[in-house]
Amino acid sequence: MPEPTATPDPSLRARIESAAQGLLYTSESDEPFDWFFLPGGAAGWPYGPEEFARRAGLAADGPEERTLDRFLAPHIEKSDPADAATQALRPRFAALRQALRESVSEVRVFRLGQTQIHCYAVGDDGRGNLAGLHTIAVET
Repeated sequence: MPEPTATPDPSLRARIESAAQGLLYTSESDEPFDWFFLPGGAAGWPYGPEEFARRAGLAADGPEERTLDRFLAPHIEKSDPADAATQALRPRFAALRQALRESVSEVRVFRLGQTQIHCYAVGDDGRGNLAGLHTIAVET
């Protein structure tokens, strides 16, 4: 495994941020995606949500893991076919899913929290780090 770097590969970051630009993760609120990077986080990858929370210095309240497909399904496969705006965004969410799969390896989605759930879609950047996206899902 390569020695981790303290900064992300600029092209990797640009590719992931570009794919997420303007998209909102819909739950009981609509939240944007933002870049997430954990230097050295890929050591021993893949691992579970408790270990992710520990390494990232986050509270592991109600940790859960989902597949990327399940995480994005409400915006792609399970989106409302009668909602024209939602249908118009389907290809962009599918492209986001593909960009994550092509940009980092072994993508995992971790959800931390109970009502305001912090969601991290991350994977190994090939340089010893975890990289991906963060958003918030509100579920009461």
